[in-house]
Amino acid sequence: MKNQEIYLEDRQLFSGCRLQNINFELEVTADLEFTDCIFEKCDFSNLVFSKFGFYRCIFKDCKLLGTEFTNAFLQDVQFQDCLLNYVNFSSARLKNVLFANNMMKESLFIASQFKHVRFEGNDLELTNFWETSLSGIDFSSNTFERLDVSPELAKNIKVNLSQAAFFAALHGIEIV
Repeated sequence: MKNQEIYLEDRQLFSGCRLQNINFELEVTADLEFTDCIFEKCDFSNLVFSKFGFYRCIFKDCKLLGTEFTNAFLQDVQFQDCLLNYVNFSSARLKNVLFANNMMKESLFIASQFKHVRFEGNDLELTNFWETSLSGIDFSSNTFERLDVSPELAKNIKVNLSQAAFFAALHGIEIV
């Protein structure tokens, strides 16, 4: 589908879809599931995807300003070249998810569950990872001056030299 508006209703399954330049209007009281879908240049801004399931989906060059994924489940999903500022992934479960070259300022990952999540080339300024284990996360190719993280859960991570000062201060280490 291209250049259309889609109204999503309760209890729908989208499988094997390729959607381009779509504006979504969403009023859903039941869960939706997206499987093997490609979303390209779609606008999902300010939509609520709470408790939705996304499996083997790609979001490419999409606008997701303020989109809510609270309590959603994402598995084998990619976000590439998207605008993800103010997105809320709080309490979401993310498994094998890639965030690549996105603008993600002030997004929320509060109490999220990560398994094989990768961040590559994103702007993560002021993104909040409070109560989320960051063990194994490689932040080195991303940009930020400050993140909100739980210090006890920000262990076993990879950072570059310019990011090291932030994490050192977080753990009470003073660099002189």
